[in-house]
Amino acid sequence: MEGGLWLLTCLVLGCERLAAFNLDTDNVLRKDGDPGSLFGFSLAMHRQLSPVDKTMLLVGAPRAAALSNQKSKVTGGLYSCDMASSSKSCTRIIFDNDEDVKKESKENQWMGVSVSSQGPGGKIVTCAHRYQRRNNVKTNLESRDIIGRCYVLSQDLSIRADSNEDGGSWHFCDSRLRGHEMFGSCQQGLSATFDDDYHYFIFGAPGAYNWKGIVRLEQKNFSLVEMGIFDDGPYELGDEKEKNPNLVPAPANSYLGFSLDSGKNLTNKGQLTVVAGAPRANHSGAVVLLKTGSTTSTILLEEYTLEGEGLASSFGYDLAVLDLNKDGWEDIVVGAPQFFVKDGEIGGAIYIYINKNGNWDQVTPTRINGPKDSMFGLAVENLGDINQDGYHDFAVGAPYKDNGVGQVYIYCGSATGIISEKDSQVLSGQPLGVKLFGYSLAGNMDLDKNTYPDLAVGSLSDSVFVYRARPVVNIKKEVTFSPNQINLADKSCGKAFCMDVTACFTYTANPKSYAPTLTVAYTLEADADLRKKGLKPRAIFTESSELDGNAQSTGTITMDKQGKEQCVTRKLAIQENIRDKLQGIPVDVSVSIQDTKRRRRQSSAAKLTPVLDEIKPTRATVEFLKEGCGQDNECESNLKMNYRFGLRTTTEDDFTELNQEDGLPVISLSNQKNIALEVTVTNQKGDDAHEASLTAIFPSSLTYSTYRVSSQESPVTCVANKEGSRADCELGNPFMRDAETKFYIFFSTAGISFNISEVEITLMLNTTSKQSKSTVKARAKVAIMLQLSLLGQVNPSQVHYTGEIKGETAMITESDIGSGITHQFRVINLGKRLTDFGTATLEIDWPKETEQGKWLLYLMNINSMGVDQIKCTPSAEINPLNKKPDTARSRRAAESTKVNAKGTISRLIDTKKEVTLSCNNGAKCVKIKCPLGGLDGNAVITFSSRLWNTTFLEDYSDFHHVEVMVTAHLRVDSTTKNTVLQNAVTQVQLTAFPERRAALSAFGGVPWWIIVLSVLFGLLLLALLAFLLWKCGFFERAKYEDKVPSYNAVRITREERGGSPGNADWGNLEKKPWMTTWHDNRHYS
Repeated sequence: MEGGLWLLTCLVLGCERLAAFNLDTDNVLRKDGDPGSLFGFSLAMHRQLSPVDKTMLLVGAPRAAALSNQKSKVTGGLYSCDMASSSKSCTRIIFDNDEDVKKESKENQWMGVSVSSQGPGGKIVTCAHRYQRRNNVKTNLESRDIIGRCYVLSQDLSIRADSNEDGGSWHFCDSRLRGHEMFGSCQQGLSATFDDDYHYFIFGAPGAYNWKGIVRLEQKNFSLVEMGIFDDGPYELGDEKEKNPNLVPAPANSYLGFSLDSGKNLTNKGQLTVVAGAPRANHSGAVVLLKTGSTTSTILLEEYTLEGEGLASSFGYDLAVLDLNKDGWEDIVVGAPQFFVKDGEIGGAIYIYINKNGNWDQVTPTRINGPKDSMFGLAVENLGDINQDGYHDFAVGAPYKDNGVGQVYIYCGSATGIISEKDSQVLSGQPLGVKLFGYSLAGNMDLDKNTYPDLAVGSLSDSVFVYRARPVVNIKKEVTFSPNQINLADKSCGKAFCMDVTACFTYTANPKSYAPTLTVAYTLEADADLRKKGLKPRAIFTESSELDGNAQSTGTITMDKQGKEQCVTRKLAIQENIRDKLQGIPVDVSVSIQDTKRRRRQSSAAKLTPVLDEIKPTRATVEFLKEGCGQDNECESNLKMNYRFGLRTTTEDDFTELNQEDGLPVISLSNQKNIALEVTVTNQKGDDAHEASLTAIFPSSLTYSTYRVSSQESPVTCVANKEGSRADCELGNPFMRDAETKFYIFFSTAGISFNISEVEITLMLNTTSKQSKSTVKARAKVAIMLQLSLLGQVNPSQVHYTGEIKGETAMITESDIGSGITHQFRVINLGKRLTDFGTATLEIDWPKETEQGKWLLYLMNINSMGVDQIKCTPSAEINPLNKKPDTARSRRAAESTKVNAKGTISRLIDTKKEVTLSCNNGAKCVKIKCPLGGLDGNAVITFSSRLWNTTFLEDYSDFHHVEVMVTAHLRVDSTTKNTVLQNAVTQVQLTAFPERRAALSAFGGVPWWIIVLSVLFGLLLLALLAFLLWKCGFFERAKYEDKVPSYNAVRITREERGGSPGNADWGNLEKKPWMTTWHDNRHYS
């Protein structure tokens, strides 16, 4: 399933190549061993050259029953599986068929725990790491040392008597210091291998030195001619001569030597380096790179250590040395099967170290995590170049995947290390019916002789499986067009333009001699990208002039030889009314190798069908003949846009730009309903802009409503999505050079809440022509206009001050203070409740005192209507002297408010002197705050006060009048910053006049001489007026004749007029020279 998903991903995304995909899963070779023998615990591929050339799989079975001459019951063994045989069984190799119980014990020695081959015609080594040496047998001092032991076999699986290498004498821990602190639990052979040049055997003994572990190199043969030296080794960690545990570069219980491999291009070119795993070093694991000392020494030296990460991750449990990127330097892959991340879905990991010219300090590994609970990395194997691309590949076992079923993951090398961290192929034990599939791996050898290395997979179900690599075929695909451009004006195919598409195919493979006859299925597909989006393709393949074809054309061809070209030609028709005339139309060509249904069968001779190297389609693109573009056939448009926020209805042409504040337009929610965005797009001095469009993206607070163009000729059309959050406006296809268009986008502001202070509309210009990115953020401020107004009045607006001066203590009731005054402030709310966005407060700057501290307006009471009972502060300013309220005005107070005639006369002749008392001029004010709470409609707040008569008599008695100003403010405290309040201040003026009397006569009235002079002056004026009228003839009587003009007329009788009026020919009457008009009237005056 995972492999299928990877294949689909590549088809969709266009992977460059799908590597290591060629392991055949239909013809898997299976070999079974005895139940319970752990057949498959270890694996090695081997090729025998003589007496016959044959390939085989060597399988370790460490729990196999003892041979006939062995005294023990379970000793383990090694099996040979012939790859040319279809049999599922394998042959046990007979060796180690003896046992001296006085010196040794082979019970559960686990022969076959490890097995390795030098390659074609080379030696074989297999070990029993639990082999015991017995001491003082059948005495009270009897003891046993688990030293381990290895056997070396010749290439034909025999022990040759003439070879001093063959046999079981490979047990270097024998006869050494005993005890687990030294070599008593040596366990040699848990891992064993050869170096690349086959000069050395390499053994791991992870139990030596209190399980620190050691590695030992021993020379493979003793041919002085081959070696060119007299002595070479052995070399050993801790020094073979000194046997010093302090020279081992690992702490106790590290298990150094648990896994082994080697290379000659790891640290220095040509220098042998042994790579040894220590999966328990420092509780995480480590991998140590070792080199030999001088030729006169017997020590292995540490060169570099790769440290594991993660507690108990078993870093170094298995490893592989291979050149992944083909740079001549060998790389290392390390398994850490118990790596995990807390609360993560990880069950093991591998680390890929790409060599940096031997500088391991500069290497940062790539970690690939395995599935949870899978023990991913328990086995790591170099596969060689399994797909013949020139790079080595490797396999990773995860035997506990899928609840212990097991899987094997294939990864492929590349110039950068690995092609992808995603596996290239996955092999599963599920269809094989086994458990712990992938516990052991073997590769890097061609078992079926098709030049491709194969893979063997072991399990703990006493079964092993061989996956053979299928030959890889590369099919080269070339596409050509005739004509080579699309000219939509050329209707060469009925109503459409047609062209020929020719696809040619050639295949190559390794080796060059491989030349099977292939039936190749091909598919030509036009405009695949549009089809994947569910859109209609712009071109179809057709066999006639009618546009009734399909975007795909399929067929098969037969290819019988490498390098031989085969071609097919198909007719491609361009559909009518396509939008995109700028981007070329791609034609993809994909191929597959047709094969008959293959049966799953157990046959080593089964012919494996080849597999394609590349699955990515080959793409060729045919371009349009572009008009309105440059000479280079490239369309480089120059789209620019400007915008303005304004007011406009959908039916009127008037557009009023919004007022701006701090450079941003302001949207007022109270009185601006039809908000529009005016957009102007130009293409000055630019090539045609194909598929030009503008996209407007609205915030959640705004919703697209409609659009309107500025003229009927404009090609602009806008379409919005269902939510109204996005509008796409087509500007033209193409939007011509030097073109300009203007249109309006209307949107609703209903979604703007009180906490939104700014909105932003994203405008993006789009075109398939070459165009620099053009994205604009259209921003505007949001202002919530509070529909509150404040009005004020005073009653009466004019008062008088008079009487006698009194002190505060002499004033008992409020009427003793002075004239009564009422200030009224009306707050009108035409909008929402104030509680929806804040609280309102009426603030009064009350002129309490003069600058000298004398009373001006004495506040008696504050009342309200239209709102809940309010409490104004500070309350101490209301009747602070506790004067008794007076419901009926005293006569003296009433008289003081009258407009005195005598006083008026006095003022008419006084010199004018006036003063204005306000908070900023001559008055000390106190600020009185009255919270209004939830104001739904109108409210009236009334301030009742008294004019302090004494202050005005003392300080302003010689003034013509005194103006007293009271200022009111309306303030709104809002949680939002975008509320705006207008008409929030008002001033009320009170005018106070003093009453003045001139000096009175003895009669108590106006002086008599003034009255006499006034009468005489009036009589004089009357006489003068009469005289003037007489002189003008005003008193003369007019006559009738002087007023009415007189006229003379001549009466003409009816007879003289020439007949009756009814029969008269009025049109031919001859008028008298003195007569101007006629009237037909029977009555004359």
